[in-house]
Amino acid sequence: MRFTEDQIRAQLDKIVSDKTFSRSKINVRLLRFLVQSTLEGRDLKETVIGTEFFGKKYDPIKSDNKVRVYIYHLRKKLEDYYRNSATSEDIVFTIDKGQYKVSFEAFKAPTLEKETSSKWWYMLGTIIVFSSIAVFVYKKPINTFWADLMKNELSTTVVFGDYFTIEGPITTSEKGIIRDYEINSEAELEKYLEKHPEQASKLIASKHHYFNWMAPYCSRTITEFWGVYDYPFNITQVSEWSVSQIEKENLVYFGQSKSMGVLKNILVEKFPNYTYKSQRLERKDPKTNETTVYGDVVTYNDKIIDYTIVAKISMPTGNEMRFFLSDQDCGAISALDYFTQNDSVKAFYNRHHIKKDEDFIALFKVTGWQRKSYDMEFVLLDKN
Repeated sequence: MRFTEDQIRAQLDKIVSDKTFSRSKINVRLLRFLVQSTLEGRDLKETVIGTEFFGKKYDPIKSDNKVRVYIYHLRKKLEDYYRNSATSEDIVFTIDKGQYKVSFEAFKAPTLEKETSSKWWYMLGTIIVFSSIAVFVYKKPINTFWADLMKNELSTTVVFGDYFTIEGPITTSEKGIIRDYEINSEAELEKYLEKHPEQASKLIASKHHYFNWMAPYCSRTITEFWGVYDYPFNITQVSEWSVSQIEKENLVYFGQSKSMGVLKNILVEKFPNYTYKSQRLERKDPKTNETTVYGDVVTYNDKIIDYTIVAKISMPTGNEMRFFLSDQDCGAISALDYFTQNDSVKAFYNRHHIKKDEDFIALFKVTGWQRKSYDMEFVLLDKN
């Protein structure tokens, strides 16, 4: 069935004025953009939408998933509208997976033949009950730690802290890759060279950054966790992440405290009684002003003690931040396993009387040998 342009535009106005859409300006603008482009017969591609709709916020060169993320949320919004608010007179707008054009179809309401027998109603009731059970089982509830992040309408980026490296003389060669735990950016390297000008001709910033074991493991775990909910997200590294996005998206950070860059400012502002140093954490007690030092330990027989930070922060701009800080890998790995399990998160919130919308920073002691047999022990919690 074909519809006139006026009919389609009238349906568009009806959809975007509904409560399902009216509170989300980005979805309203995106739907209007896609409908208009479809009516004009344009060949809609991801890069076209990215550059024309998002403008400078979209980078076609890098792996920018922004378009797919927002189209995904838009599809969900349309599904919600037709499930809850549509009438038999509606024109159905759909965006097929992998496509960006909008198709327009006649509304097809479910029809039932008139049947008065009790057997029919019994069968219908049974189908509804089992369908409800199936939907309930499939839609696994989101635990409290992640709920605010996954339910707002902003895109989410997972950021991994990558190690900054230096090119310079090594034991076996005049040029190699050096990792200095106290230098994790070009700015820090420049400061070092100002104090040690004799090294200026020998040391330069390397283009090669690297990750430790935490990155692939946590990447796999968070992908499996969010895959259950079909939740889309982006992945990048600190050296590639732009601070301009700090108020425009949700962010989950995995990495060392030294590799946070400007993200450290968020933690320090929210919880100023913590100081982050290489393989060491200091906490000043808000009541006594006494400072306690928590230092990581790596022994000769590969025993590891990793003091790990997990923080939940809601930003004033409406986006959500989550931090998993670990200098020895095992802490972030163990903490992520813990906070992606609904039972453990529920127990954690109940045990420490944390409100659903309350921000917190928690310290854990993770102990293990040879990167296995880890035990995670709760140390302390500060709420805000």
